[in-house]
Amino acid sequence: MKVVALAGGTGSAKLLRGLKELSADLTVVCNVGDNFHWKGLLVCPDIDIAMYALAGVGDRNRGWGIEGDTFHTLSELNRLGAEAWFRVGDRDLATSMIRTDLMSRGMSLSEATEGLARKHGLAQKVIPVTDDPMETHILTPKGELHLQEFWVRDRGRGHVKGVAYHGASAGISKSARKEILDADRLVVCPANPVTSIGPMLAVRGVVDALVQTSGRISALSPMIGKGPISGPAGKLMKATGIRPDSVGVAMFYSDFLDVMIVDRADAALRKQVEAAGPRCLLSDITIRDERDAVRLARELIAA
Repeated sequence: MKVVALAGGTGSAKLLRGLKELSADLTVVCNVGDNFHWKGLLVCPDIDIAMYALAGVGDRNRGWGIEGDTFHTLSELNRLGAEAWFRVGDRDLATSMIRTDLMSRGMSLSEATEGLARKHGLAQKVIPVTDDPMETHILTPKGELHLQEFWVRDRGRGHVKGVAYHGASAGISKSARKEILDADRLVVCPANPVTSIGPMLAVRGVVDALVQTSGRISALSPMIGKGPISGPAGKLMKATGIRPDSVGVAMFYSDFLDVMIVDRADAALRKQVEAAGPRCLLSDITIRDERDAVRLARELIAA
């Protein structure tokens, strides 16, 4: 069975570990809206989080970066008086250095990512949703901030007026489109709908491919009650007019979604989720460990 996951962020990484155990033919299509140029390097956090999770080297406590990584480079930047709020470990930096070098030689982001996935020993495919530049920006009363500035530097503080996807006219990469159309099952990971999945849906051709595919599409809700399992999703959903619960997520994905799994604590929302379009199943959706990841991956594939 060919499984394709739409992924972005730390919540996705947890589920990807479970999907890896169940599918010998797994492709991860990654968000690129949080890509960030830093100290001359192209950092692709969601792509790297997915690669590290599948390679078994990701830091499970932080949710990003490499387990046991050091931060000597950041310490030296601080000592020299440079801005160093964007925390990237020393080994993690090597990935961004290689990516930047490959792309400076004419490779596309897809080609560079394929090469890095091989270097990390992956059997799975990791594909950016687009090869074109794209950035998620947060609109605040003080101006427009890159997602990394808002979430990492400013720690998500302050009022949010809206969200903009710069480069949303970018087209879906050929490889991402092919993988989506050829999939037997597609899984929307439990990621922030606004900053992880939303940027992918804004890419020209992605929703069309999801509508056209014959593969069944299931999603694991990232919400329990009126709040996200983690991160700023609730705040950003309100700012963009999305109801901050599983019903709102179902409505946001309604053009293409077949099934949504929500937490048993939200059983009262089941009829409203189904009124939005997808069939609704109940489960314990919190991923505490590998067993939960495998269990939920199995439920999503079978849904």
